[in-house]
Amino acid sequence: MAIPEYVMSLSKRCLRLAIATSFVGMLACPQAALAWKPTTHVYLGQQALNDALDDGKVTIYRVDYQNGKVLSKLGDYPVDPTILAALKTYPAQYRAGILGPDAYPDILTGQQVIHPSPNDTGIAGGSGTWLKYLWNLSNTPGNNTPQKKAFVTGYLTHAAGDMYGHTFINNFSGGHFVIAPPGNAIKHILVEGYVDKRLNKQELNANFFNASIAGVEDFIYDNTIDAKPGSYLDTTLLKPGGGGTELSIPRIYSTLRAKLQRDIDAYYAAKSDYDRRYDDKVRKAKACKALDFSCSATKLYAEAAAIQVQKGAYVTANGLTVTYKEYWREDINSGLKAWPQVSDRVAKALFFNPDRKAKVEEAKTILQNYVNNHLISMSGAPDAVGQFAALASKLSTIIGDVLGPLAAPIRQLKANIYDAIVKSATGMSIDELKAYLENPERYFDRVFSQGAGEHVNLQTFNNKYLRINDSGYTNPSESFDYQQFPAAYNTATISKLILVSKDGVNQLLTDLGSSSRLNESNIMLGFIQTLDGDNEWIGGREAPTHPQQKMVVAENCQAYKQIFMLQPGEQPCQ
Repeated sequence: MAIPEYVMSLSKRCLRLAIATSFVGMLACPQAALAWKPTTHVYLGQQALNDALDDGKVTIYRVDYQNGKVLSKLGDYPVDPTILAALKTYPAQYRAGILGPDAYPDILTGQQVIHPSPNDTGIAGGSGTWLKYLWNLSNTPGNNTPQKKAFVTGYLTHAAGDMYGHTFINNFSGGHFVIAPPGNAIKHILVEGYVDKRLNKQELNANFFNASIAGVEDFIYDNTIDAKPGSYLDTTLLKPGGGGTELSIPRIYSTLRAKLQRDIDAYYAAKSDYDRRYDDKVRKAKACKALDFSCSATKLYAEAAAIQVQKGAYVTANGLTVTYKEYWREDINSGLKAWPQVSDRVAKALFFNPDRKAKVEEAKTILQNYVNNHLISMSGAPDAVGQFAALASKLSTIIGDVLGPLAAPIRQLKANIYDAIVKSATGMSIDELKAYLENPERYFDRVFSQGAGEHVNLQTFNNKYLRINDSGYTNPSESFDYQQFPAAYNTATISKLILVSKDGVNQLLTDLGSSSRLNESNIMLGFIQTLDGDNEWIGGREAPTHPQQKMVVAENCQAYKQIFMLQPGEQPCQ
């Protein structure tokens, strides 16, 4: 059958939605809001992985906090046996986990729902609630596979990188990522892009880029995408109407599916009620006694027959519509289940591949295939639409009733959506954004000589902060040593401690002379509330004005200063 014009129009808008919420979200919002770029995230996490796999222990060093130098070895701390076993067998899943909410469930949902503070999302505990949720799940029967443990351990490692990376970058941008003034967004992009270009390229081999979600797809779907009504994901983390969910594919289509399911359930409940009433009349008719004139079997059978007629009319009026909605529901299920792999492939095309290129055309193709294979049917044109010719005149009304208020954000995604979304997210066009990402050194001195944040030129940034000798970008092969770059060193150190058991962390605290004890099951749990802010290890930038719990090592400042370095943007530990 010819698909009604409304559905074709909807399909086009859905394509724009897919691109807007996925491709543009991945290209614009996420890249702008990252702390370290994904390659830098994985590079620093890989330092912890290499240390752990070497002998099953991680080495923690004493440092000169003020001057940012490694002094001497403090001790070797055993990696948690479960984590070690997972990392030995599934390092690729660990690296995928480190991509974290920059890739899974998709970058837009990660950036708009998982990264922000409780004030922005309405999630009590913010990012930390997501981390604890996923970590606890990875320890429960059915989810405690080594692949999932490796992945979630990587996810926590991503959060650790954001904690120190954002503190560093926010120092130069003047604060956490915001669209206005536009200089803030540009500065974020330039710092993260330039640091990424100064990684040791010899370590970025094919194995480095081997990140896989094999064995984790269902975990990602079940726990970050499939927001079934009443689930923790639905009621707490990815709430309908929650901050940042407006263009989240998992939230939009979970909401649509729930509406369809309610309609389907109501239909079958009504049919069951007809059957119950019919059975009740027949039962009473059969119970009538021959001489009991108060009980008329003939009348009861007639009433039962009338109920059957009513049921038939109800089914005729509603049955095909409900079947349509059942197909629609199943197409949503299929599309949402495919979303982890799509997000994985798009993320790798855009920012985590051996060529270190943003492969825009490849990402577009992946998303276009998703639109064609899933998103159109998920939005009201089920794959079996040809079976519903009899509904053609009512189809636009049916779809409109289901979409309800969700039709509005779809309609807003007009032509030229790429540039429109990028500008709304960053104040820049795609071309401008790509220029800043790919060639940050060209704009560095001009941008960082004005506006909020520390003013610095490229030579000073190289010499003082990355501690490399290049006076500009005359020697592109020169890379930083993470042990001499405090923000990177701090990231690597906390990444190591994420791998250590609770008992191991408490032993470290004893070795540091601290009486504090870790009560959580991992050092990254119980204190961080946003991945976008800074100084989260001491309760955030506003601490102690608005105190929140500190990272356990930072509860004793002297202990903290023995193993972490002072970095730009750091607030005094007190």
